[in-house]
Amino acid sequence: MNVNNFYEAHNHKDPAFPIIFHLDTMRRHQSDFLPHWHENLELLCVLPGTINVLMDAASITANQGEIIVVNSNNVHYIQSLEEESKYYCLIIDQKLCEELHLDIGEIVFQRLINEKELEEKFKIIYEEFQEKKELYKAKIMSTTVDIIISLYRNYTLQESSLSRQLKNDKIELVKKAIRFIQRNYAEAISISSISDELGVSKYYFCHIFKEITGYTMISFLNIIRCSNAKKLLQTGKYSVEEAALLCGFDNMSYFSKTYKKYMDCLPSANIPPSIISKNSP
Repeated sequence: MNVNNFYEAHNHKDPAFPIIFHLDTMRRHQSDFLPHWHENLELLCVLPGTINVLMDAASITANQGEIIVVNSNNVHYIQSLEEESKYYCLIIDQKLCEELHLDIGEIVFQRLINEKELEEKFKIIYEEFQEKKELYKAKIMSTTVDIIISLYRNYTLQESSLSRQLKNDKIELVKKAIRFIQRNYAEAISISSISDELGVSKYYFCHIFKEITGYTMISFLNIIRCSNAKKLLQTGKYSVEEAALLCGFDNMSYFSKTYKKYMDCLPSANIPPSIISKNSP
């Protein structure tokens, strides 16, 4: 996921086939997955490995065979708890749900499911995508509809309107903060400047941001800055100092230490080898 696109729009090449499906491999400490959200329903079926999904202040851990449901507009991110984890990812466009007269913006599904029959449906979808037999898209669509029906019949949760509104208010506050950070990460922003922008106290903002995203605001800001610095360095057009300054760091020692923490290497490691050899004496 693009670290500068926290609202994730899903584009379908074929509007008549509103399904995204892929097999993902994630490694421990992978840094490309930051808190983001989308309107569509997302289901993760774990293969070998263990993943954790933090979404809207709930931490969900799933092992092989278990399914995590990411409800519409949940702020979430995924982590592998093992050196390597694999999982099927199925993203169902809200329009398909609307055709079934389901408003997934209002419905809340159980977040962790352990059901062999549902797991088998993911395997069917994967095999259909791999083999691409005649009418494979129709088979995938029908299997996906079966999954939606099963979720609605067996795994729908009831939330009070007050509880939902309180949660939504917190989520909207965090989304506004993330957008503010996205626009201003290169500037000298602080907890105070963000909380002032949102019109809330620093204590409340810090508490809600950590509750919803799992990150402190400073950690999140530093990851965004380092991720963008990495992009600049990989172009070969910027020195380490230039990339740091363009991404909001004014202390090179702190930049190197922070970069190593979140990118798992020193900044110089992301400069293309051709550029390094060219500049060598």
